[in-house]
Amino acid sequence: MVYTKHGKCRMECRQITADEIREIVLNGTVNHQKSNPADKPCPTVAYEGISTRDRQHIRVVLADCGDQLKVVTVIDLKQDHSCDCR
Repeated sequence: MVYTKHGKCRMECRQITADEIREIVLNGTVNHQKSNPADKPCPTVAYEGISTRDRQHIRVVLADCGDQLKVVTVIDLKQDHSCDCR
């Protein structure tokens, strides 16, 4: 997986680790309403689940760029975080 600048910033702000992202992608469910197979340049898939580390309800949005999976953003679905990720 490749972490975009925005994805890394959101991870840091929301205290979500790479291990948690991996866990959600492997064990979570796909939210088809938040996914977009027509996204350009790469289709996006939104995975959701509860992390075992701290029980955060997390959404991970990945861009499937063929040879790379890019972490576009991560969201804590239960708590708002004030992030300055420009």
